[in-house]
Amino acid sequence: MELDTSLYFAYGANMNRSHMALWCPNSTPLEPAVLPGFRLTFRFWGDLQEHRSGQTPGALYRLGPGDLKWLDQYEDCPRLFERRMVRVRAQDGREIAAMTYQMRGGHPFAPPDKEYVAIVRQGYIDWGYDPKLLPGG
Repeated sequence: MELDTSLYFAYGANMNRSHMALWCPNSTPLEPAVLPGFRLTFRFWGDLQEHRSGQTPGALYRLGPGDLKWLDQYEDCPRLFERRMVRVRAQDGREIAAMTYQMRGGHPFAPPDKEYVAIVRQGYIDWGYDPKLLPGG
């Protein structure tokens, strides 16, 4: 799958619209989407963990000029997170290819701090997801 970096699947803290507007001021929020086969987990920061029956709530954004550079800095890519292509499912059932970030291997599970959880929780609310879907929600 070719790495089209203009369509971005945000999960975790990057679902928070205010947060994304700060880091990616040229991005356009598009629609909610879920990533099947993965679940949200925490290694202090939000990460994707493969899980056969899992579904990670998220949102699609169209990245604008300069946004990818800022996201790479925020995600500490490629040192901490790396880009990868995923197939997400829109609310109407369409399958969409998008770029996202996943933490590189070797990082232990660790609970996030309260401020980070608050950012993620607001992202769920921003996109119409029930915050009770959050791990430990």
